[in-house]
Amino acid sequence: MATVLGKFHETQRLQEEQYLGFREELKSIKSTLGTIIGVLKEVLNTRRDTVAQQGAPDTCLDDELPTTSAGASGQEVPPQDHHTSTPPPADGEPPR
Repeated sequence: MATVLGKFHETQRLQEEQYLGFREELKSIKSTLGTIIGVLKEVLNTRRDTVAQQGAPDTCLDDELPTTSAGASGQEVPPQDHHTSTPPPADGEPPR
C-alpha cells in the first residue's frame, strides 16, 4: 500500500512540475506575441501616417497609383485600368 501511495505522490509531483513548466512557456509565448503585435501596430500606424501625408486615403493603397502619365512624345496618355489583363490597342490598331 505504501508503494502505491508513494507512486501516486511521485506522479502528482511530476504533473505539478509539468504544469509549472507549461505555465512558464505560455507566459513566454504571450510576451513574444505581445511584442509582435506591438511592432505590427507600429508598422501599420507608420504606414497610415505615410499615406495620410501623401494625401491618399488609407482604405485602398491602389489609389496611390498615378491616373495619367506622360508618353514618350510628351503627350498625355489615358489612364489604364490596372485590374484588367487586356492592354489598350496601340495607335492605328482597331479597338478590341
